[in-house]
Amino acid sequence: MKKNFFVTTPIYYPSGKLHIGHAYTTTLADVIARFKKEDGYDVFFLTGSDEHGQKIQQKAKENNLSPKEYVDPIIESFKNLWNLLDISYDRFIRTTDDDHIEAVQKIFSELVEKDLIFLSKYKGKYCISCEEFLTSEQMDDFFIHDVCQNVAIDFSEETYMLRVSKFQKYLQKLFESNFLEPETRKKEMLNNFINNDLEDLSVTRVNFDWGIPINENKRHVIYVWIDALSNYITALGYKTKDDELFKKFWAKDTEILQIIGKEITRFHSIYWPVILNSLNLRMPDKILSHGWILSSSKKMSKSIGNVIDPLEIINNFSSDALRFYIINNLPTDKDGNFSEELFIESFNNNLANNVGNLISRVSNMIIKYFDGLLPVIDISKEKLTKNGFEVIDEYKDLMNKYNFSEAISVVLKFSQELNKFIEDSKPWNLEKENKIEELAKVLSILQRNIIIISYLLKPILVKSYSKMIMQMGLKPDEVNFKSLFKELKFRKITDKLILFERIK
Repeated sequence: MKKNFFVTTPIYYPSGKLHIGHAYTTTLADVIARFKKEDGYDVFFLTGSDEHGQKIQQKAKENNLSPKEYVDPIIESFKNLWNLLDISYDRFIRTTDDDHIEAVQKIFSELVEKDLIFLSKYKGKYCISCEEFLTSEQMDDFFIHDVCQNVAIDFSEETYMLRVSKFQKYLQKLFESNFLEPETRKKEMLNNFINNDLEDLSVTRVNFDWGIPINENKRHVIYVWIDALSNYITALGYKTKDDELFKKFWAKDTEILQIIGKEITRFHSIYWPVILNSLNLRMPDKILSHGWILSSSKKMSKSIGNVIDPLEIINNFSSDALRFYIINNLPTDKDGNFSEELFIESFNNNLANNVGNLISRVSNMIIKYFDGLLPVIDISKEKLTKNGFEVIDEYKDLMNKYNFSEAISVVLKFSQELNKFIEDSKPWNLEKENKIEELAKVLSILQRNIIIISYLLKPILVKSYSKMIMQMGLKPDEVNFKSLFKELKFRKITDKLILFERIK
């Protein structure tokens, strides 16, 4: 019986173009989804768009469009970016989808019936840009929101409230587990929100109508976070007639990973568990809250003008190059840096000079010395053969812990080790000295281990993978985690390819 894996990104707000930060989150999800499929899991990968709210209504009005007319082309641009970045999702949910709207209304009504949502009045500081009422910890003395740098406004209106305050002990107990990573984010949530006076959450609005109307009171539309957070279960068919996906991918034995940026940790680690617990549903296994991407050590911001467009990176270089940088150079437990200089340096050092150079050198020597096909030699007892198997195990262990950059570091280090093995064994001298059997053994060790390196990079280097494998004399569909431990039947290599050309 196959194991099940469910991975999600946040649903992105269509107020403008997606930037490199969105590409970061979505690539992490795509890479782990591809890895899990290779490891025998049945996978469902969800992403989408969060389309309701006051800001969208305002922007649509400015453009003389209905909100739906305004967001539709933006959503298409999202899907286009994911296609260019080789993101292979199973569903792109929109909060304007009929099944989502109906399910969210039912969720809201159930929480009203349980007296976990109640009618009240809310007064406080509100950030229109982030669609969020702010606590004092989130603003400076001039009421500037620390995330978006916009000034919060005074706001008061009738609203329905979610009884978050009732769940303080539940959240404190939950936070004793490792469901939220990294550890610094757990401490931040506990110290700033949970261990203080945990406030109830406003969950409806009456001063605009671009949202999901509640059945209890048509003046009110559901405020962003119940609408947006519920997508993770409504996309699977929760509270619809067709809920087979929900029964499968939100089951107790399914591994559930939710990947988010740190600026929305509060909503996913506090309000989302409150909603799930209120509905008597299980928690995700892990909420992975990654850091920001910095440009010149500053957070990317439209106002500063340092936002990086992933389309430009893909067009100028390649989707594989961007995917590689994201996984290798942006560790999830802290903020990472992105600049064109760092990007080019990483590509040249790791892909061109290391992995690409290794593949070219070995394939060229097999063609030159053995007309493209090595004799079959037993290398099972060789140290580097055993090292290759250990690399597979270490890589899988790190990927299953969602330590992406550490996993790829193991692969790149092994590639460096193989390049050093070439320098130490000097195959060109073995050929001159007519030590043909020893030469064949050296190249067989290298050929087999390059297959391992290529396969472990497959979830990242989507476009390059087939060429990497074929350059070593195999077909891509002949390689999997089981076959790596068996005897491989290589074909004749004829082409001399440069897989990763240095960026100048």
